Amino acid sequence: MLVDHIVLGIIGLAPSSGYDMRAEVEKGSIGLLSALSFGSIYPRIKALVEDGLVRMEQEEKDGRKRKVYELTAKGWHELQRWLMEEAAEYPLPMRDELLVKLLFWGIAGADRSILREHLQARREESEELLNHIRGLQHDGITFVDEYTSLVFSYLQMRLESELQWLDTTRTKLLQEPELPSQDPRWLTVLQKARRKNALGEDDT
Repeated sequence: MLVDHIVLGIIGLAPSSGYDMRAEVEKGSIGLLSALSFGSIYPRIKALVEDGLVRMEQEEKDGRKRKVYELTAKGWHELQRWLMEEAAEYPLPMRDELLVKLLFWGIAGADRSILREHLQARREESEELLNHIRGLQHDGITFVDEYTSLVFSYLQMRLESELQWLDTTRTKLLQEPELPSQDPRWLTVLQKARRKNALGEDDT
């Protein structure tokens, strides 16, 4: 997913000023689906103008003139070409720091109650995001067509599934730790010995 195509898509929704694009990236649907910042897309606007994909117009609003960007015919064609001809990359790896920590929790001998606190914090954030997405669809401001509704539906289902997983996992962590279901190289025993040796602990 190129930055240029995101810029073309934002302008395609409506002629946009720099302020409009910042709001869409920071508070709108695009901000939910990409890690881009306004600082990363702003330099591309000038390049898109120079390439003939976008044109800059002067618009007067509330007695003030501002720069507004609109797609040219070339820009509309490029947006459509990207949508129809370029296959979207599968979104892996997931790049989720909490899940990465979870992978290493057992080998470090970390306190399970602390992990439950991390999971609870994540739950609160996910629930807040879910409520935000639900609110966007009825706020009277956000543009929501059939395709946007499909995206929101996906995000809601994903977050609802995550909330269910978080609740199940926090409950499971109240129980005693389980032995690995697979450990063909005896890593659990070796890890414990290595950790004790490094920390200077006894075998007691």
